[in-house]
Amino acid sequence: MVVVGVARTRAVRVRLTAVRAGVLIGLGLGPAVLILLSLTVAPGRSFDLHAFWGAGRDVLAGRSPYPALDALPAVADRLTFRPFVYPAPAAFLMAPFAALPFWLANVLFAVATVAAIAGALRLLGVSDWRCYGAAFLSCPAVAAIGGGTVSPFLLLGAAALWRCRRTWWSAGPLLAFLLVMKLFLWPLAAWFLATRRYGATLAAAALTLATTLGAWAAIGFAGLREYPALLDRLTGLVGPNSFSSYALALGLGAPAGAAGLALKGVSAVAFCALVWAGRRRLDERQAFLACLAGALLLTPILWPHYLVLVFVPVALASPGFSGLWLAPCLFGVGAQAWSYGNPLRIVPLLAITLFIFAKAFDRRSASPRAE
Repeated sequence: MVVVGVARTRAVRVRLTAVRAGVLIGLGLGPAVLILLSLTVAPGRSFDLHAFWGAGRDVLAGRSPYPALDALPAVADRLTFRPFVYPAPAAFLMAPFAALPFWLANVLFAVATVAAIAGALRLLGVSDWRCYGAAFLSCPAVAAIGGGTVSPFLLLGAAALWRCRRTWWSAGPLLAFLLVMKLFLWPLAAWFLATRRYGATLAAAALTLATTLGAWAAIGFAGLREYPALLDRLTGLVGPNSFSSYALALGLGAPAGAAGLALKGVSAVAFCALVWAGRRRLDERQAFLACLAGALLLTPILWPHYLVLVFVPVALASPGFSGLWLAPCLFGVGAQAWSYGNPLRIVPLLAITLFIFAKAFDRRSASPRAE
């Protein structure tokens, strides 16, 4: 009996050692290898950074970074279609990288995106190394870093916005930064109104307007008048190939005009609903999550790297490691760079996103460590 007991104890220890080794390899070594590849091999494929770097060089030279509408192709190519379509302040924010040779800007930008993701998790109260490993192992993080995107900085900005929400002089500039980098984050303005952060709202509006007009003035307001038409044209070219609800509607057979008009109508109603619900039905945390979810679900263009933002609800619900941290890794199952309007590619991604927000939305999942 003693021999059998000893054998069982040894078997248990072996299994525990194997599990620990698996966790260490999967959440430690795996993400480390991916980060290393992102810092070495992936920068050569930093498609988004090409557009930002070029735009930064344009504004440093006093030129417009925007393409002419008649110069856009009839059909967007997945690998070569990378026009600069962001608000003018985004081009000026990239000027420090544009002043460098592209290879050096690539490496430094990749390092900065890795630091931004790690910094965001830290701001949200995450300290367990396994959470960081799961984050860097996920498809959104890999796509965001390897593609040279600004999404990690949006994650950092959203995390800082939550952390600094009680001080208007911090929250206002943070929201302004998010809006001038990516317009699809406009529902966060509804959160400010819902939680009666009027000072922060005014600060954000004033800074957004001032920086936008100031940046455009520096390039002679080139492209400002055509900018709304440029956004509409961009939506028509790449929106159907993304993973958005708009792309799903088109994939299910809805006419492009009707789908676009419906999305605009839903967005207007959603803004009012988010403000109302945030004031009367939801607590501060739920209102923040609802507005962030609205930003991802209402944008007509949704790429996988945008979904690095789901680590905000994951961290707010579970600052310690749990199964929820592995949910974003499911985005990589059968992942494609473009959906090409295929509902079988779009629906799983949207369903996982909704699942993560729904789990975090539950009041019982609130964590005081992230407050």
